[in-house]
Amino acid sequence: MNPKIAMNLAPPSAAHRRGMNRRAFLRAGGVAIALPFLEGLPLRSAWAADNPPVFSLYIVAACGVVGKKFFPDQTGQLTTDGLAAMTDKATHVLAPHASNLLFIRGINFPMNGPTNCGHAQGLSQSLTARPAQGGGRTVASTGVSADVVVAKLVNEGGAEPLTLYAGNLKNGYIAERISFKGGGSGQVRSADDNPYTLYSKLVGLASSGGGSSSGGSGAQAAEELIRSRKSANDFVREELNSLMRMSALSSADKHRLQQHFDAIRDAEVTMGEMAGACSQAGLSTSELDALKSGFAFKTNGMIEDVAKLHLELVALAFACNFNRVATLQHGDGTDQTKYAVPSNEKLGWPFHHISHRVQSDASSGSNPTAEQAHAEIDVVRMQTLLHGLDQFKARGLFDKSIILWTNHVADGPSHSFQNVPTIIAGDGGGYLKQGAYIDAGGVTNNRLFNGLIAAAVRDKTEWTENFGEGKGSGPIDGMLA
Repeated sequence: MNPKIAMNLAPPSAAHRRGMNRRAFLRAGGVAIALPFLEGLPLRSAWAADNPPVFSLYIVAACGVVGKKFFPDQTGQLTTDGLAAMTDKATHVLAPHASNLLFIRGINFPMNGPTNCGHAQGLSQSLTARPAQGGGRTVASTGVSADVVVAKLVNEGGAEPLTLYAGNLKNGYIAERISFKGGGSGQVRSADDNPYTLYSKLVGLASSGGGSSSGGSGAQAAEELIRSRKSANDFVREELNSLMRMSALSSADKHRLQQHFDAIRDAEVTMGEMAGACSQAGLSTSELDALKSGFAFKTNGMIEDVAKLHLELVALAFACNFNRVATLQHGDGTDQTKYAVPSNEKLGWPFHHISHRVQSDASSGSNPTAEQAHAEIDVVRMQTLLHGLDQFKARGLFDKSIILWTNHVADGPSHSFQNVPTIIAGDGGGYLKQGAYIDAGGVTNNRLFNGLIAAAVRDKTEWTENFGEGKGSGPIDGMLA
């Protein structure tokens, strides 16, 4: 993590200053240290401490889920043992991270139902919380997506979010449709399908685990990490001593100061550990190197391997503070992947047909074997998500991240936009509830994103707008810590 970003504290707005009494900061050498509430300091020294940065990953999967075999039957607390015991539910594989998960049911898209291709229109609503316009390969959103909004507010220079794709971009139909630029036209942002593209950008930044990386950006990163080992207290030692000598400060104030700086030292130890998180350790480097010359997408299950590589790289990108926002579309709108799950051995159908319960891209059926195959595929996809969550945990990112997993439709046969499955991992810097399964009560997904955006941008600004379109505003009741 870049220590300048992690430690730098900028003055808050005037509105925020009015609400914060008798706080101050010391600044030297490009590092600012916020102080605790001190009664002896005058009001003009009021400065608020920024929150640490929060990283956001938005994952949108394809073709819905088998609802009755996906989430637990009842809302309530999520525990490792309890979730692991629900072996008839696809989400049971996420049990190792139960304490860091928030399951939400009762979230709807703005459109009541499809008016054209449900896959295309669902994709376009998934991160925009706005109705889609058109359908099929020409579908577009009527507004900006949440990833673009967050990136403009938190990335240095307003850099665009990472936009990734696990699927067949050359399928000639819908392709990427989750990340949209602003404006009424809803211009779709192109996505990278080859994980090597991001990998090649990161290898110069991250160390290789045993030593420093080569290249200019790698050398700069290594120098930053070495500097972070020096205590920020050392930069302001003279100012600290002067403050401790102030007659206006009571012994209680001085005691609070000492405790505060002791806490900073403890935090810096953690930061040193985070420096090690920005390394290639844990990456599937041989698989990534094999994609250097590109790849021809195969429908034999390659999609999950690609998704796992993307998730590994996003975790590394966040740990290195390369970008604070990313999206991953996991699957094509009309997904032709042939999953090798037990119930599909005799059928041999592509996922899109399985999701329709009939061997067709247009009509829907009720084949029970196809339904069971879909449930088994849901498990496979949760195992892929588990792989990504393991990567985030290994790099110490759960308490600094928001990982959203959702779908572009609720289920395959109906292409419903009602009760779309939603999973959140990570507490967004302590902002979001964890270890729970809640019912949102049929709200539109604009309220989901009001909560996620507010959590993601807190170190830069306060989110007061109403994102997207829908009934009501503000975060979903019960999603906040």
